[in-house]
Amino acid sequence: MEADDIVPHERRKNGPYGTAALQEAWDKLYRARAILEAEQSHLRDDRIDFQGEIEALRKREQALTEREWRIAEYERLIELEKAEAADRRENASTISKLTRAPFDMARSVFGTKK
Repeated sequence: MEADDIVPHERRKNGPYGTAALQEAWDKLYRARAILEAEQSHLRDDRIDFQGEIEALRKREQALTEREWRIAEYERLIELEKAEAADRRENASTISKLTRAPFDMARSVFGTKK
């Protein structure tokens, strides 16, 4: 005997394995799949947004690194110019120091012309 002969026709349609239960299970599956697809879409959008933010941060970091390098280079050049000026002052001849001394002293006493 087959199972269809044992189970009454009404019970086959409405029972735990009937077409109504099967349809309800498929509907649950479709709803779950729709929710999953919506969540995947949101996650994909969030990931794209985060990638854009990460790229912007990398560009900002690179610009900051370049700026720091330019500032360090500028400070190095200033120190080099100060060192060269100090060397020139130290290497000035004795005669130029003696001849400029009275003028420098007068400048310090009377002040510079405005």
